[in-house]
Amino acid sequence: MNSERRAGRFAISVYRAIGASLAIGIMEVLASAAHEPLARVPFVTSIVLVTALPDSDPAQPRAVIFGHLISCLVGLAAQLVLGPGETTSAVAVGLATLAMIVTRTLHPPAGIDAFLLASQDLPAEWMPSPVLVGAVLLAGFARIWAMGERKWLATTHKRGVE
Repeated sequence: MNSERRAGRFAISVYRAIGASLAIGIMEVLASAAHEPLARVPFVTSIVLVTALPDSDPAQPRAVIFGHLISCLVGLAAQLVLGPGETTSAVAVGLATLAMIVTRTLHPPAGIDAFLLASQDLPAEWMPSPVLVGAVLLAGFARIWAMGERKWLATTHKRGVE
């Protein structure tokens, strides 16, 4: 690989890392404003995925939003049927994974939702906020950040830089 190509790939990596840092900062501010403990905001690994691999299937808005929603629903159902606890969280994550695969909305980081609901006995009210609101905001941020990357790449290619 020539040095210009390596430099271009490095620049893209830096751009994506900046996006991850910015998204984490926004998540922290929003969690604080909503008085939601950061340990209950399930988006760190989602942020890394959507900024680092924006073109992958699990990083697409449909997977991010519905993956988190489906995982929450499965976690809540498991919690209601089995009661909160370690066994329930294991069952919930397995069933959430299956549900995401079957519905073609696989977003691996969303498994944390089923885990948190079942292990921490979180209420159903946790699903709309922070989860659904956060997933929609993250999907929007990721799309805008990826569009910025494509625009930047198009501009640099016009100048003959990769």
